[in-house]
Formats: sequence, C-alpha cells, structure tokens
Amino acid sequence: MVDLNMNYYTKEALINSINKHLQYCELSMSENSSALISDYGGRVLGLFPRNDSYNLLWINPNITENIKSRSWDIGGDRYWISPEKTFFYERPESFENWKCQEGLDPANYEILAEDVKSCTISSPIAFNNYISKVFLRGEITRQFKLIKEPINTGISDYCGIEYIDDCVIFQPNIEANGWSLACVISGGRENPGTVIIPTRSDSKPLSYFRIIPEDRIKQAPDHVSFKIDVDDIYKLAIRPEDIDFKKYPKIGYVIKIPNTEEFGFIVKLSNDVPKKQEDCFDISRDHPDSEIGVIQSYNSESPNKPSLRYGELELQLNPFKTIDNTSHGKATHQLCGYIGTKDEILRVIENYFGVSEPFLF
Repeated sequence: MVDLNMNYYTKEALINSINKHLQYCELSMSENSSALISDYGGRVLGLFPRNDSYNLLWINPNITENIKSRSWDIGGDRYWISPEKTFFYERPESFENWKCQEGLDPANYEILAEDVKSCTISSPIAFNNYISKVFLRGEITRQFKLIKEPINTGISDYCGIEYIDDCVIFQPNIEANGWSLACVISGGRENPGTVIIPTRSDSKPLSYFRIIPEDRIKQAPDHVSFKIDVDDIYKLAIRPEDIDFKKYPKIGYVIKIPNTEEFGFIVKLSNDVPKKQEDCFDISRDHPDSEIGVIQSYNSESPNKPSLRYGELELQLNPFKTIDNTSHGKATHQLCGYIGTKDEILRVIENYFGVSEPFLF
C-alpha cells in the first residue's frame, strides 16, 4: 500500500485512502497507465505513467483527516488564483497571517461529466481580496483530458493530461492570474529531486523567499536546476524575459524513484503564461521591489521526519481580462509524466527541453 514512512502512494493505496471520502474520476491512458481526478479540491490527485508505480505527485499522508477538516493541504496538482499577497495574506502589507481561504480551495467542486478519457468539474468560489477588503464571488470550470505525448519520446510508460481552466470572478478589473501548482515527491536529503527550467542564456533567477544558497541552485547556459530535498524552505522564480516562448515545455522535475532503480520525470507545458512583467501580479514576499517571475518552484521543509513534505512546480497563468463587467481567467496547460531508466529519462528531458546535459542534484 503506502511505504513505511507514508511518503509514497501506489494507485491502490491512494484509492483505498480516498474511496470513502470523495468522488473521483479514473482516466485510463491504457491498461498500463492512468490518472485520478478528485472532486475534493478539484484537482489531479494521481499521475501513474505505469499503474504499478508510485504516484509521481505528492499526497499528504494525512489526506483522510485533512478532507474531513476541509483543508486544502492534500497534495496533487491544484489551481489557485494569485497574487499570493492579495488573496492569501490576511495582513498583505507585511505578508503576515498566511491563510488558504476555504472558498477558493477546497471550494465545492462537483463532477459534471466524465468518461474513460476525460472529465469536467466545476465549483462556485468565494474569497476575500485582503488588499481592497472586497469579498469576491465567482465560479471555475476545469476540464481534464488524457493526451498523447506532446513530443514523441519512444517511452511507453507515460501518462499525460491537458487542462482547460476557465475562471470567472463576478467583478471587473481584478488584477489576478491563474496559478497552477503541482506537488511532487522527494527522497529527502539522501535522494533529492531536481527541478529543471529551460532558459535563455545569461538568465537571472530570482529568490522569492530567502536568497537560495549556491548548493541548491545551478545556472547553466540553457537551463536552471533547483534542488528539491524538502529540508528547508526556498522558492525559485524565472522572469518572462528569461523564457524562450518558442518552447512549449516550461518546467520539469526528475527524481530517482524511492525504493527502485527507476527514474521519474514530470513536465508542465503551456503557452498561456505571462510574457511580460506587467501581465503577472505575483510579487516576491521577501523582495517585493524586485522583478516578477512567472515560472516558479518551491522547496518545503519536513518538520516531522521521516514523513516528507513536497516540492512544487508552479506556472503563473494568463492575467484575468474584463469581459461583460466580470473578470475572466482562461488557460490551457498540460502535465505529463514518465518512468524509465536514467538514460531514458535523460533522453526525454533532451527531447522536451533541448537540454543535453542537465545538472542533477
């Protein structure tokens, strides 16, 4: 089922944990691979490039208790609305009193339609703008569809999902972005994973919290690598000026899958990412006057070892636009996962990113 430290879930263990507590859709890529979509929190909970492998997405070992308490903190790949300062800090002027508002996540999603390859979910949303002190209402619809490989790799152990997120806030002129966040597993200090973000040469990576130490980040001419060991809190962000928007893949993550000799790779793809500073509103907490990054990665800490927390792959999505006196945020993006030998995964990375020698922690 779950491993001894409750850090990694098989498909069977995940279904056993959630079966009596939420509704879910199982999307089958083939007899060999699948994804699980949850109505609770409206998200992908399981990504299984091979059905007998560990979930490539992190799942909270206390998921059952957290569902009962209506917590956002269950893991998987979720949708939020940024900027974090505006919608998540009750005292935004000083970035204090962080809170995930229940009307945004987990909200109250329902499954509207489903079949073996796709499903659609929707929820009303209601939350405070802590800067303007205005209470906002709206709705979000999320469509999930299994997709063939966006880039052919020749790897059979694969599962990919396309998302179409359509969010409406019933008030005009809201300065906000959609925000896609995938929680990923780590092997901790002994087996860290590596976030890889393809960049232009001479990129300028940003630290959104404390300055990232040199032993946690590696800058190469064609990419930035960031360590995910879930042992201390840091957040990396990449400016739109440093992104080659001709390349559809935006951020990936590679890890030696714990308790095996295989490697896993997750990649987020989208063209619906802000292409200039003015189109993204998510400023840095610790460096609020610095430039803004639209591709982000977060490394959490794990205070209750041997239980391990998560890393995150994050995309800031299109800014909301005012249409008919409401604010609309719509974006399409993909999440793809692979399992293979180290050499196979390195070839997948090269196929997606054009990076032939990625730095791995």
